[in-house]
Amino acid sequence: MDIDIAQIQYHTELVTETGDVYNLDGAVLSLAWEEQEGQLAQKATLKLANYKMESGEYLMALAKLNRYLLIYANWGEGEQKLFEGTLWEWQYASAQNKEISLVAYDPMIRLQQSKDFKYFSAGLTTPAILGSICGDWGITLDYKWSQQMTHEKKVFNCEAVSDMIVKLLEEVRQQTGVKYAALYRDGKLEVTDYGTNQDIYLFEGNNGISTSNKLTLDNLVTRVKIIGKAEDDERSSVDAVVDGNLDYGVLQEVILRDGDKDIGKAKSEAQATLDERGQPEESIMVTAPDVPFIRRGDAVEVSAGNLTGLFLVKGISHNATSKQMTMTLMRQQEPKAQSQQAQEDGNFKQGDSVILNGPVYVDSYGNGKGRTFTNYKSTITIIAPLERACPYHIGQIGWVYPNEITKA
Repeated sequence: MDIDIAQIQYHTELVTETGDVYNLDGAVLSLAWEEQEGQLAQKATLKLANYKMESGEYLMALAKLNRYLLIYANWGEGEQKLFEGTLWEWQYASAQNKEISLVAYDPMIRLQQSKDFKYFSAGLTTPAILGSICGDWGITLDYKWSQQMTHEKKVFNCEAVSDMIVKLLEEVRQQTGVKYAALYRDGKLEVTDYGTNQDIYLFEGNNGISTSNKLTLDNLVTRVKIIGKAEDDERSSVDAVVDGNLDYGVLQEVILRDGDKDIGKAKSEAQATLDERGQPEESIMVTAPDVPFIRRGDAVEVSAGNLTGLFLVKGISHNATSKQMTMTLMRQQEPKAQSQQAQEDGNFKQGDSVILNGPVYVDSYGNGKGRTFTNYKSTITIIAPLERACPYHIGQIGWVYPNEITKA
């Protein structure tokens, strides 16, 4: 999609408790906003000149904490909202420039700054739990992510509300291997797959683009050693060694197996570590002319430096003053064509009707054995990586071994 960066105009408004709207454009000295990986809340920063208004008051009296800030952009196709949130920090410097520095966050900041206690019984789905958490804080959930699961009992004891949300989504991601983006959009918490945006922008090297690409073996794990409980003489046994990709040599992590952790669960934890950290870590940053509509989770196309192809936005900072943005990217992985591969391998695909004769488990690694079913008819709802012990999730009841199900 083509866009003329020079035609983009930014517009900023402040809304009072009574609904009065003030145009701040004439006072804005600098304006930026960002949303980074691991943070639910979008953040905006701006500096204003403390000018005298028609009412006789100075602007510093208007820019009060908890008042609403709105940022828009217009490039000839109509105005689009970029940010909505409340003023969270206020600072005034009277020396020389007489500037007001403000920080604002979208409504997710209240979930990051607040703690709560929540209990959920076993058998609830991911959207059901998230909907309950968000509902307590007046947030509407828009769950578009292709992945979900049925959870075991959940107890969140005096935890940040945002941490509850992230922990729940991370549990699904670890089981399915599918990444998600969670962000505030149009008055809702939207949970969606990466790369679902319809307009994909191309950034080429001859258009003021600069790139940075880094690979490191820091944090890489290629072997996990499982250590058993110490004997009376304080010696510990090596219960198992789980190897990943040893092309980079041995970089070892250790799991200590206490009395409550059986060897099967320890091996599953080891495999999860290798799945998460078994490849060199890549950092990609791209600085480009600002396209203010790009959000975290969007797909972009890059042809600059040593980067070519589709990438996904992990974090992004927009600067309306310089009309530049900086994106933290990850590579768009080629889709795994699970259905086709499953058919070729004689396995199952998502949506297949199946009959279960056997138990269900809490996760795709085979942990947490639950109820056993006989001739239970259901549907495959999620497929995890097929190398895991229980890669198929059926209905809303749990994960199963492949040899426990047959096609209906």
